[in-house]
Amino acid sequence: MKKKQVEKESAWGGGINPKSSMSYEKYLKSGLEIIHKNLSIRVYKLAPKDIYPAFDRGRDLRVGFFWKGKPVVDSTTKESRNYEFVLEQSFWYQSSKSKEDRQYMRDHADSHLTAINNAVQAGRDKYIAETAKKTKVSKPRKPRKTKVSVGNTQDLLENFKKK
Repeated sequence: MKKKQVEKESAWGGGINPKSSMSYEKYLKSGLEIIHKNLSIRVYKLAPKDIYPAFDRGRDLRVGFFWKGKPVVDSTTKESRNYEFVLEQSFWYQSSKSKEDRQYMRDHADSHLTAINNAVQAGRDKYIAETAKKTKVSKPRKPRKTKVSVGNTQDLLENFKKK
């Protein structure tokens, strides 16, 4: 009996079906939605020549990542630049029907989704650490001391009957 070859799970831990024929655009958008609801992308048909000298107008697209409408900044470079990349239009819109095309497209997309997911996780960890420092931990209350006398209820009942 032949074993089924299991496709590797994406590095960012997404829950997208590995056999779906989604285009790069749909895969990236759904991956960002899974990571966090405030993430989005914008696609540009133009790019500045000083930053992207090999950009070919009409054939290439520039894709940028945004958090709550503000561009995500790439902190790995010396100067602060927006986190974006360039790719061909046909690669962006075409659905990936063959297994090899799908694997190539997902590997490329997963590299970006992993970087974004790591940044979101680091932000969550930082937020949790800051809120833990701000919250004041109070001392547990001491239990109240109450007078308990055994048989007191029975005495009250008997006194009530006598009256």
